Amino acid sequence: MVRIERGKLYCYRVFDAGDTIALEIVEKVLAGHRVEMGGPLVDGFVVPVRPVEVDLGCVAVTIGALGRPLQAVCVAHLYDFGAISIRFEIAIEKSITFESLTPICERLYEAVELDSEARRLCDVLVQRMGDGIAKPHNWRDGESYTIVFVEQLSGVTDLSELTRSQSVAKLLLGESSSKPLSDATRDDALKHSFSYLADDLVIVDWNSALVVEPTGSTLVPFVLELATSQLLEFRYYDEILESELAHVYNYVEKARPRIWRSPYGALTRQVMRRFLEITEFTERVDNSIKSVGDFYLARVYQRAIERFRVQAWRESVESKLALIARAYELLKGEVEVSRAQLLEVIVVLLIAIELLAALRLGH
Repeated sequence: MVRIERGKLYCYRVFDAGDTIALEIVEKVLAGHRVEMGGPLVDGFVVPVRPVEVDLGCVAVTIGALGRPLQAVCVAHLYDFGAISIRFEIAIEKSITFESLTPICERLYEAVELDSEARRLCDVLVQRMGDGIAKPHNWRDGESYTIVFVEQLSGVTDLSELTRSQSVAKLLLGESSSKPLSDATRDDALKHSFSYLADDLVIVDWNSALVVEPTGSTLVPFVLELATSQLLEFRYYDEILESELAHVYNYVEKARPRIWRSPYGALTRQVMRRFLEITEFTERVDNSIKSVGDFYLARVYQRAIERFRVQAWRESVESKLALIARAYELLKGEVEVSRAQLLEVIVVLLIAIELLAALRLGH
């Protein structure tokens, strides 16, 4: 029977904090340091702007469904594109089986207690950052992700066996039923699996992952955390754009025509600011990770993006952004028409004044 001899649970809660975070400032204010990259693949992995890591100490979180408190080492990662990731690191009991770990993971995957504690810690960080965060946001939603990080296993000689395992699929899904999963469900949960060497393994699912890494390198967890952060930010801006479009439609419906100037001047400027803001955000996200010379990490990252449906959210943002751009052009055209009409009125008035003046002089 396969047992975990040494490992940890990485429970992530990721939040949107603001437009941008000035890492040079918050690194000093929060006494943090840049995330350290280590492991055999680090030379082929380039992160143009490494996030700031802040140690938050040990916390005890009581999970109601488990009926006991869990001790967790807590750290925060602050990204320049405005995301804050809170990671709870919980030690895995020595020699535990996947089957015994599954009910624990089932309760941790969406534990509201972890959500609340992470939200509290995030709010404290935002308050302490001060001017280090540009235009703080008050969006209260977040993303969760859990990684079963294993440094040592027993009871298995070929890790490829885990890519066909019922117990691993149930672990990733948090399914503690005694009934087996269907073949289709099992295969779907395990299909995104990767190995670089014979003794390591990554299996990525939509809400959790299994990472077997005997060197202890957290490079793969960092890649998955970054993908989760990007998912969160696209979700945030998708919701913002949805509200923005509704605001534009409502404003246009309620606006009353004016003789002297267009009622859409202020709205046009607002729409343009939003367009530039989100365009800059997508550029920052695109530049947040690069894989140079290492196809393994690139594959893990791209499959995570695919599994999290980040591209679908991105396409939704881009389509709404195109509608915003179209609305801007239409409103801009309306403003220009109003200005042209105003100029025509002024010209007519000037001509009338000159005619009146000429008639007076004639008399």
